[in-house]
Amino acid sequence: MTAGLRLVDQANVAPLLGVNVVFAVVFGVFVVALLVLCVITLTWAVRRDRAGRAAWVRRRTQAGVSEPMEAVKPDPDREPAANGHRPVRRKGSQR
Repeated sequence: MTAGLRLVDQANVAPLLGVNVVFAVVFGVFVVALLVLCVITLTWAVRRDRAGRAAWVRRRTQAGVSEPMEAVKPDPDREPAANGHRPVRRKGSQR
């Protein structure tokens, strides 16, 4: 009785297979295009950052600053906060 019953008609499966293949190709092209755009954006950002940093260092050296950044030394009298950061000292504050 169940040998003659087919759950899926083979004539209806062929068009669905074609749709699945087309979807897979279009989706694959979309994923590749998205990855290419990400790579292009990241390389552009890195180049801009390097050029900006080079210009910043050049301006700092022309201004007579030998080191790109002066080190900020923590105040040994202040205790760190519970989260590990030191509180900000404002002008006119006591202590």
